[in-house]
Amino acid sequence: MTKPLLLCSLCLLLFFTEKTRAQSFEETTFEDITTTPSASRSANFIDVNGDGWDDIFFTNGPAAGQNNMLYLNNGDGSFTTVNADDIVLDNDRSDGASFADVDNDGDLDAVVVTYGRNGTGKKNYFYRNNGNGTFTYEPDNAIGIPLTYSEMANWIDLNNDQYLDAYITNSVVSTRNLYFENQGNGSFEAVTGLSITSETLASRSINWIDYDGDGDSDLFIANENDANNSLFRNDGPDNFTQITNLAITQNGRNSAGSSWADVDNDGDFDLFVANWDGQSNQLFLNENGTFVEQTSSAIALEIGSSFGSAFADVDNDGDLDLLVCNAYFPGQITNSLFINDGNGVFTKDTNSALANHQGNTFGCAFGDYNNDGWLDVILANTLNENQANSLFKNTGSGNNWIKIRCVGDPSNGSAVGAKVRVRANINGNEVWQIRQIEAASGYCSQNSFTNHFGLGNATNVSEIRVEWPSGTVETFTDIEENNTYLVVEGNGIQLGTTTQIKYGYVIYPVPAEDILVVNFPKDDINSKVEIFDLNARKVKEGTNNNAVSIEMDISHLNAGTYILKITNNNQVTSQKIIIK
Repeated sequence: MTKPLLLCSLCLLLFFTEKTRAQSFEETTFEDITTTPSASRSANFIDVNGDGWDDIFFTNGPAAGQNNMLYLNNGDGSFTTVNADDIVLDNDRSDGASFADVDNDGDLDAVVVTYGRNGTGKKNYFYRNNGNGTFTYEPDNAIGIPLTYSEMANWIDLNNDQYLDAYITNSVVSTRNLYFENQGNGSFEAVTGLSITSETLASRSINWIDYDGDGDSDLFIANENDANNSLFRNDGPDNFTQITNLAITQNGRNSAGSSWADVDNDGDFDLFVANWDGQSNQLFLNENGTFVEQTSSAIALEIGSSFGSAFADVDNDGDLDLLVCNAYFPGQITNSLFINDGNGVFTKDTNSALANHQGNTFGCAFGDYNNDGWLDVILANTLNENQANSLFKNTGSGNNWIKIRCVGDPSNGSAVGAKVRVRANINGNEVWQIRQIEAASGYCSQNSFTNHFGLGNATNVSEIRVEWPSGTVETFTDIEENNTYLVVEGNGIQLGTTTQIKYGYVIYPVPAEDILVVNFPKDDINSKVEIFDLNARKVKEGTNNNAVSIEMDISHLNAGTYILKITNNNQVTSQKIIIK
């Protein structure tokens, strides 16, 4: 028995050694991002200027108010701090933030919510993207009229009109949650009298998720004060049924955050709930629309003060791991990183720099800031309302991956609510993975819009399936691994990310090499497209001649930075592009 036992022990040792090596993180020291003391709440990985590189946004919420923070990704491993823009000049008590293309013009707009003080509510803020990554605050927007105690905002197209609507939670019992319907002309209208706006609970986080697999997004709300969490099944536009007979809506606790993901790769979405005030966290597995609480999971054994959470495949092995953030705690506390074994069974990581980070952290978000295929993470820290935020670079290697960015039309431009499924042969097994595109998750935060899938040892992707909010389903087969792809609804799949510029134009891939593709809005009849070098010399020209897309041969151009200019009647827009 000695030799087989020794062999088994060696195999287990190699297995756990590999898992530990693959989940390594390095804490970065970017100036401003990781050195500026703040009282941060929301963490957002979002590409605000459409250059294919995720930027970073933090809200700040001390009682006295503090400006928010925006850092533009330069694409070379560095960031530029934005100091003079409406979105970083509010000096208010901000909580959650959510970015999405709410007017379908090709860039990400934002809502930032605030929390009242001393018995007086505060206004929320809507910022419209100017098309170049700068923002204009709209004080007359309906979203900013009510004075509230808001925690979190999230975008969703509830009435299937292609325009994203806003839902905002409030955490003072006397206030109701808010729903604003997008009118499609740049304005919003407050909608009341619905079941989703009738509760007067202390609501914290919100998720739009298709928990029952019927093709639409349902509403889950995490409530505190030991109230039951809320689940509203979507039965059609403005028609919701409150569900109270499931485990996820019973045995109320002090819930602050929630994240949904398919942790066991069985095709449906499971739920993690973060609880605070000395209560244990909860993991529920979705079993065909019913939920089973995993009380013996390592995730549920910790008792502390949890707020933020995010699922991500940090080791690229084909299953989703979980980061849980802890805050509102006297003194320093570590966050918790749980590694998935592929069957929804989690082991707590105690070795990585991320797992040993100390302080108080409210929000967290995953995104691939250096586009190397390994998910990095940002932490919104707040110890004593005077702690610098954190950016951890994932230094893993060895496993394969794929990233997929979706652009909707006729679905909403950000493809919020779309589901992306990937099938690959991992370790000899056919594995299906799924993501639903969300505009917010966890506590007050937002992961990257680019869908990331770890592939383990898979050498290609057998199938990609995109289920759009419009009802359209597209399938692509035999896709090469270790690349980023763009899927534009109804226009196939392309290698590379996307740059979206104002007025709905979409260009890809980014960077470009031999061919540059420009997609035009449906009402764009005759646009002129010009490419200039940095000496203002025109090097390429074309027109779309009523076509919705043109391909430009750029194989003769030297590598470098160029200016793309699009002219339609008296409307002119331009964007930097990189040719490699």
